Amino acid sequence: MAYTKSSICNLALSRLGNYGSVSDIDTPDTDVEKVMAEWWDTIRKKTLKLLIPSFATARKKVSAHTEAPAFGWSTAYEYPDDCLKFLGIGEVQEKEINAAIEQLPSGKKAIMTEVDGSDGLPIRYIKDETDVSKFTDDFASLMSWELAYATCMGITKDLERLAYMENILPKKRSEMGAVDSQENRPIRISHSKFNKARYTNNPTNHVKR
Repeated sequence: MAYTKSSICNLALSRLGNYGSVSDIDTPDTDVEKVMAEWWDTIRKKTLKLLIPSFATARKKVSAHTEAPAFGWSTAYEYPDDCLKFLGIGEVQEKEINAAIEQLPSGKKAIMTEVDGSDGLPIRYIKDETDVSKFTDDFASLMSWELAYATCMGITKDLERLAYMENILPKKRSEMGAVDSQENRPIRISHSKFNKARYTNNPTNHVKR
């Protein structure tokens, strides 16, 4: 199913009850459309960072900053303008690479690391995806719940409904997160000497000592 801004907003309204529908939030006309338009980008970015969906995963080589870190790191690399959440350097298997997101003395956000990126530092991140047609069912569902909660008081003025949303939203985040984790299973790198010893047939191997 291809989603639109209006379809996700109307799904959010269905979570709240019978409060009408929206047809266009890019040029909002009704009060409900104006409330939805006000919250759309904030909730979209929030849900992208929460769910970390595959459709918003980006890979890019970034260049080193001419400005050096104040201390603690050898090199600072560019932080992409469309980056919402930094995932790591290189391939997924290389999760243990040491890096941090900090600010340079000038105040610019940068990726600090000791990794050599002389040919460009290959990074993975969640980008600020605005193309609604790429949204998956689980993402659209969670975003509609997040949007319903954010707009609840502006649309319903109902404290009891707000309390209901506060109670159910953590459950929906957990459900959607579980669905996503099945498609993006974590890769764990083990450095256990015990495990290495079990999987080697060489009795003289130093890890068995």
